[in-house]
Parts: sequence; C-alpha cells; structure tokens
Amino acid sequence: MLVIKKLVNSDIAVSFIITNLLPSTQKIKLLGKMLKQPMILLKK
Repeated sequence: MLVIKKLVNSDIAVSFIITNLLPSTQKIKLLGKMLKQPMILLKK
C-alpha cells in the first residue's frame, strides 16, 4: 500500500512540476524569439 501511495504522490509531484515549468518554458521561448530578432536585424 505504501508503494501505491508513493507512486500516486510522485505522479502528483511530477504533474505539479510540469504545470509549473510549462509557463516558464513558454517565457524562455518568447525570450529566445525576442533575442533572435535583433540578431537577425544585426546580420542584415
């Protein structure tokens, strides 16, 4: 029973971490796009 509880808890922890990381990864992607645009402009 303890093993099942641990699995459920880890599942919740993983989903919790993923939901918290998703917005930050989107922000990083947006920052990457913002940083790439000036670089493209400088190359031209």
